[in-house]
Amino acid sequence: MMEPILSVIFFLTGYGYEPVREWLKSLEKEDRKKIGEDIKLTWGSSESIRFYYY
Repeated sequence: MMEPILSVIFFLTGYGYEPVREWLKSLEKEDRKKIGEDIKLTWGSSESIRFYYY
C-alpha cells in the first residue's frame, strides 16, 4: 500500500463532523485529484499555509 502524499488534518466540529472532508468525498474522483494537485503545488511553494489552528 502506498504512503499518503499529503498528511491532512481536517476541521472537526463539536458534533464530530468534518465538513471539508465530507465535501471533498462528495466530489468526483477527477475533481478531488485536481484539488490535491493544487494543494501540493501550493504547499511546496509557500510557508503561509503551514499554520496549524487548534
